[in-house]
Amino acid sequence: MATQSLALECTGPNQLDFTQFDVPDVEHDCALIQIQRCGICGTDIHGIRGMRDMKYPFIPGHELVGTVVEKGSGANKTIKTIGDEPFREGDRITVNPRIVCGRCFYCQNIPQRPEMCINARTYNSSITSDIPPHLFGGWAEYMYILPGSEIIKVPEGLSDDLAVLAEPFACGLGCVEGFRREHDWIVGDGFAIEGTVVIFGVGAIGMLTLIAFRLCGARSIIAVDLDDDKLTLAKEFGATEILNPSRSTADDRVRFVKQVSQGIGASVVVEACGVPGTIGEGVEMLRRGGTIYVIGHLFNTKPAEINPRKVCRDELRILGNYAYSSSRYFSLAFRLLAEGELPYEKLVTTVPFSESRQYILGRMPHAIKTVIVM
Repeated sequence: MATQSLALECTGPNQLDFTQFDVPDVEHDCALIQIQRCGICGTDIHGIRGMRDMKYPFIPGHELVGTVVEKGSGANKTIKTIGDEPFREGDRITVNPRIVCGRCFYCQNIPQRPEMCINARTYNSSITSDIPPHLFGGWAEYMYILPGSEIIKVPEGLSDDLAVLAEPFACGLGCVEGFRREHDWIVGDGFAIEGTVVIFGVGAIGMLTLIAFRLCGARSIIAVDLDDDKLTLAKEFGATEILNPSRSTADDRVRFVKQVSQGIGASVVVEACGVPGTIGEGVEMLRRGGTIYVIGHLFNTKPAEINPRKVCRDELRILGNYAYSSSRYFSLAFRLLAEGELPYEKLVTTVPFSESRQYILGRMPHAIKTVIVM
């Protein structure tokens, strides 16, 4: 095993450089993994550009696939393996980036919603790289795994490139499950297979959320994006209709959704693009009792304008969706990716680690999911 690990470290807004760190000795309750692949998430870019409240320095990257190269003697007691036997050296894994405290109000009273934890530590953001042993992000050759972490084994036969999609796919699956949780399927309140779903923004999260809704039975899905190439790909992954806002007005789009839904409106709208105006527009598209999920705003933007009468009269739900509520969504994502029902490989663009700094700081192409290859 190497004695040093190269990492792409962010030391301040728009300050991103390669740094060498010593590969640490592994404590009895910890583990060390060698990274094979790590995705570039929009939240990584927002942090690098200073668009989020961040603690510097940090090593970005949380959509990762790595191999366990060393584990402490007690690591299987402190690091939880989801849905499988305890992990061993040589296992190929991914990691839930969030470590919850287990003590706060939310952990004590709503333990089934770990994303609510107010003291959660997060690899690549709140666990900074100035704290030994430093290697707490996926844009590095090695990463240190702390007690309290949850890991998920990658199925045999699933490529590293596709396995990287599990974390963002878990976000999409969590959105669908949240919709099911908020609706009572027994009385027919859910979208079932007849309702219309609208997805604003078909980048990685939007596209994988679109796929999640398709796989659970939605037959009418409208994808909205400014990028025609992404819209074409969205059709291949389950969108039944596409809209480019550059060639239509908001009123046009609302009318189109009503037309597609036989005058009723969308059962669910997903805002996955980070544009405040789409929230008010999405509200206008909803049927009575419909739901809009806001999942594209993890950084502060200007306020969104909505029609309160529409919300009141139509009894709408406006719900945030920060992340998945369980690491088991990773396992489900792995299963769906391994089944290969869709050409998931078309979502992935790879870049060598040696070229990643220039790629990220330059004019990044509009890839769905860019994956750094170590």
